[in-house]
This record gives sequence, C-alpha cells and structure tokens, in this order.
Amino acid sequence: MRSEGKIGLVLVILLFCSVFALAMPPSIAQVSYSPSPAVPGTQITVLIQLENNESTIKENVIVHIDDNYPFSTLEESEKNIGDIDKFGKALVEFKIYVDPSAENESYTIPVKVSAKNQPTITTDQTIIVSGKEPSIKVISVSDERLIPGQEKIITLEIQNLGTSTAYDIIVELQEDRTVTAAGTIVEREITPLGPALDYISQLQSKQKQNVDIKVSVNREADLKNYTLPVKITFRDSSGANTQETSYIGFKVSGTVNIDAAIKEVTPLGAQTEITVELFNKGVGKAEFTIVEVESNFGEIEKSKQFIGALEPNDVDSFKIKITPIAVENKELTLNISYQDTDSTQKQVTLKLPVDMNDGQANQSNPVGSIILLIIIVVLVYLGWRHYKKKKKR
Repeated sequence: MRSEGKIGLVLVILLFCSVFALAMPPSIAQVSYSPSPAVPGTQITVLIQLENNESTIKENVIVHIDDNYPFSTLEESEKNIGDIDKFGKALVEFKIYVDPSAENESYTIPVKVSAKNQPTITTDQTIIVSGKEPSIKVISVSDERLIPGQEKIITLEIQNLGTSTAYDIIVELQEDRTVTAAGTIVEREITPLGPALDYISQLQSKQKQNVDIKVSVNREADLKNYTLPVKITFRDSSGANTQETSYIGFKVSGTVNIDAAIKEVTPLGAQTEITVELFNKGVGKAEFTIVEVESNFGEIEKSKQFIGALEPNDVDSFKIKITPIAVENKELTLNISYQDTDSTQKQVTLKLPVDMNDGQANQSNPVGSIILLIIIVVLVYLGWRHYKKKKKR
C-alpha cells in the first residue's frame, strides 16, 4: 500500500506540474502600426492585440517593449492592462520614435508579455521602415536686394530636408530665359557670372550648407521683383540621381539721390525771379516729388512746387519769384519730399546760397543802352561830316 501511495502522490505532483507548465500568458494575436511603413525621424503608434486562449482568467497582465535601434519608446515602455477574462481579448497602445538614421529596411522590436504566476514570453515584431529619401532645398538668401549695374556675390543657404544623406550635390543658379515662338531668346536682367554652380560632397539629414554664387544685374534693368531658378542635383545612398528646382526672388531697386542748384537769378524790378534746377543723381526713381521753398531774404510767391516723377539721371527745374530784402548770406531752403522705389515716403532738406549780383551783372540796363546808342550815332554823324568836308577840299 505504501508503494501504491507513493506512486499516486508522484502522479498527482506530475499532473500539477504539467498543468502549471501549460499555463501561459496571453498571446499576441496581432500587431499594427501607423503610419505604415514607418518613416525615419517620425513617431509611430503601435497597437498590440492580446488574446487569452485559455479557460482561466489571466491576472495582472503586463506588456513591455524594449528599446531596440532604431526604435525608442515615448512616454511609457511598460503598461499594465490588468486582468483578461477567459478567452478574452485586450488592446494596448505604445508611442514609438524612429531614429532619423534608420535605413529603408525591416527592423524588429522585442515585445514582452507576462501575467501573474506565469512566465514572461518575448517575441520579436517586425516593423518596416521606408520613405528615407534626401531632399535638398534653398531655405534662405543672404541679400535679396540688387542694384542696376551691380555685380555681387550672393550666399544661398541650402538644407537637406529629407530623411537620409545626399551625395554629390551640385547647386546651379540658372538664367531665367524665355524663348519666343519665333525662336528668339529673351535674355533676363539678372544673369549668373562664372560657373554659377557649387559642389558639395555630401549633406546629412537636416544639415545646412552655404553656397556662394556671383550674379550681375543689367544696368538698364527695371526696378521690380525677379525670380531665378536654382537647380539642385544629387544622389541617394542607393546611387539613384534626383533633380530638384528651388526658386529664389530678388528685388532690383535703387536709392534716390536728389540734389539742387541755382541756375539763374533774374531781377524783375522790385522782384527777383530765381530758377532752381532739381536733379536725381541716384539709380532709383523718385515719385510724387514736392518741393517747399523757404527764404531768409524775402517773401516767396508760390513757395510749394509739384515736380512729380524724377527719373534717375534726370533733371527738372522750376521758377520762384521773391521780393528781396537786404540780408547778408542770402539762401534758399528746399524741403523736398518724395516716394522711393519701395513706395516709402522720404524727405531731404537742401540749402542753396543765392548771389544776387549774378542777376544784376546779367541784367541789361535800358538807360545805359540808350545813351550808348546816342554816342555811337553822334560819332558816326561827326565822322560823316568830317569826310564830306575833306572831300569838298
């Protein structure tokens, strides 16, 4: 009997052990992630569906994800979902970050599932990483303003906005030309000088690089905005070539440089007429030009003068009348207002010395002229008389 009892006890222990050995934590029924495929440098949401395939409740179920290149968990790496009823299901969610250096291939991430009084089971889940492509763009320009007739080196800042390294990068500023239906090439006002390109051996994801290119502006270029294409060619890690085009804008503008001078001073009895020349020495056009004239030696008639547009290398004139008084160091003050090429209101003040003697010297004296004429007539008459008398002798 003792031997039979021992045998029965052994069988009970073996049965208990086999039942314990067969008890497992919930299994992973399905794993999904979004977006799919995963993109380097972005975040994905991983959903794990668990199933309890047994007729017993699974208590204190825990799901844990280990960081494994190129994946790293955000927020929590371990989640306790509590109990799962017999033959029940549960869904757990994780936020995962994909390293920017990940290549276009499949990677695995280890998922651990455990339950109370049951072993931990680890399975590797596959996540596909794709969309890793370089993309080169011009993100800034050192100086967007140009002047007619100018030659200038501009600096383009380019950046790899893609998710992988770009190789053998060529940046080329192209001349924006138009070909008419007749085949005539219409040249543009801004042209690149020299090779108009630069070479960069490689540019990693998010990396920036400066490129210097020289341009020339036509001296007769209109003052307006211009757009030039920048062609960028490069290859990815697989050797495939890509060409992208960015566009950069320039504003051709010029400064206005207004100056003035006294052209003529003409006495008119009690008044004096002064002619003032106004000229633009700059390369920008002045518009809506108005001149207000002040004087320290008399009252001015019509002191406010409207000039209008004053082109570069252009001159205009106006006349004022003044009743002068005796003052030393006579001068006119010109308060000039105008709009520049940016439609910005500007003001400039000029002071012009006035020499009244210039007008007096240039003025013709009618009384003196009459007396001179009489003297000439008398001299001619006397000469004629003397000639007649001599002839009679």
